[in-house]
Amino acid sequence: MKFYDLNLRGQNYDNDLALVMEANKFGWDYLNLNYSPDNFEKALDYKDDLIGELSSVDFNQTYRNKKTNFEHAELSMGINILNANSNEIRKIINKYRNKSNYISCLGGDLKINRAVCENHRIDVLSRPYYKRRDSGMNHVLAKEAKRNNVAIELCFRDILNNHLRYRANVISSFKEILKFHRKFKFPLILTTDSKSIYDVRSTRDIVSFFKSIGFSNEEIYNGFYYYPKQIVDFNKERKDMIIKGVKIIDSDDFTDTYDNRISDLEEFDESEDFNDGFDDLIDDEDLEFIEEIENGLEEDEL
Repeated sequence: MKFYDLNLRGQNYDNDLALVMEANKFGWDYLNLNYSPDNFEKALDYKDDLIGELSSVDFNQTYRNKKTNFEHAELSMGINILNANSNEIRKIINKYRNKSNYISCLGGDLKINRAVCENHRIDVLSRPYYKRRDSGMNHVLAKEAKRNNVAIELCFRDILNNHLRYRANVISSFKEILKFHRKFKFPLILTTDSKSIYDVRSTRDIVSFFKSIGFSNEEIYNGFYYYPKQIVDFNKERKDMIIKGVKIIDSDDFTDTYDNRISDLEEFDESEDFNDGFDDLIDDEDLEFIEEIENGLEEDEL
């Protein structure tokens, strides 16, 4: 199984180079650097240099030398829209949709969450729970995300860099969004949201965490590979789209993207045990906070 991380925080050449090289060493196969609209075109100028440097990564004495048939990671660049209203989001989409293979929008505000879920030209609603006491999702938004094929993004850095009640709120939001995903089947992607080399963790550690909070092997596989690959592949073909759902293809290029999914998932199920090695991330105090929050939610519903 390959691991896709569609959300690394792009900043400048030196930081981006260190970040992608570290992530590649720790087992990630596809990396996407996200930039603000103002910095996106500047970043494109040094994309080729980054790819050239990434191809020189030495895997000796790193996590990846334990894997077989590993390769250097693929690299892409996308746009992350921050602190924008609905009109600004629409203008940015019109300007950059044909220039970028990946566009996400930071959520948190319910109006923004809804505007993004209703816009099929946006790939991802990132962190709908941002600065909220709830998950930022409901059944209406879940249906819209499914109808418009907008993926919902959960970021591991929200767990890594926070503590106590805020971390417990985030974990509770992850669980609630997972319940909506299981019912309404909208795309759900998992990312690290790494900003520096100190945020990077191995794929084994990340998988261990999501398994510890209730994600199944299939949901982890979908979140780190199947749904991200769908987004990447769809946007690569966007230029050939006549209308939504109709594209120009060559007879020799017809393939079923679902063909290898079952065999890949079986291979992931049979891989090494990911449950160990992450017990210290969530302590007893965190679990007490989570239980307190979930009990409070149940009382509010009554």
